[in-house]
Amino acid sequence: MKKIIILSLVAVLTLAVSAYPQFLLRDNFDSFDPALWGDYSHDGGYAGVENGYLNMTTTQGIRNGRGQISSNFSLSGDFSTGIGFDLVKFDDYFSTATFGIWAKDNSFAMLIDRKVDIDLVNYYEEVHWMINGNWQTGFSLPTSDFTGQLRLSRIGTTLSAYYYSAGGWQLGNNVVLPSGYDSAVRVFLEAGNAGDIGNAPAVKVHYDNFTADAVNRENSII
Repeated sequence: MKKIIILSLVAVLTLAVSAYPQFLLRDNFDSFDPALWGDYSHDGGYAGVENGYLNMTTTQGIRNGRGQISSNFSLSGDFSTGIGFDLVKFDDYFSTATFGIWAKDNSFAMLIDRKVDIDLVNYYEEVHWMINGNWQTGFSLPTSDFTGQLRLSRIGTTLSAYYYSAGGWQLGNNVVLPSGYDSAVRVFLEAGNAGDIGNAPAVKVHYDNFTADAVNRENSII
């Protein structure tokens, strides 16, 4: 999947924010830039750049492990942000790969993830969102794709989650925020596991070709 910066992604992102982009970021993870990202991996999780990928893993048998990074910048105003993924080791239940945004004031969040369901057969694209601490789950779809791309955006008061499939971007969910919910957001990436202690799976995910177009960037996540 290396270097799947597909032109359609760039085109869609450009169209989505072409009226107002003042901040453009592309990170191919040729190295880990601590000015852009902080490593918050825990419980046997790992995150690091290897061979031009962001490699995230969990440790077999350590429950709720996370390879996790979060941005040291935040996106304000209208924005669109995307990532490519390759599920390298992703074959046991409760494996997860997550791309998300989180408001700096904790008022809202949205994430789109891949996970293995409990019967070990279906793999899902799944969208979750939070407003004022209340989480909801929307779109969910069986899929056998182990590589792909995910995108999250805010236009006005609408948050949107997309996944790339069948040659084009597919909408997962739109969520309309209440008036005044205009906080800047951080971006985060995870590979995770759950399950009974001793049975939590090893997970390995490669992320690449991160993109962000926004009205503005703030350099603090506080």
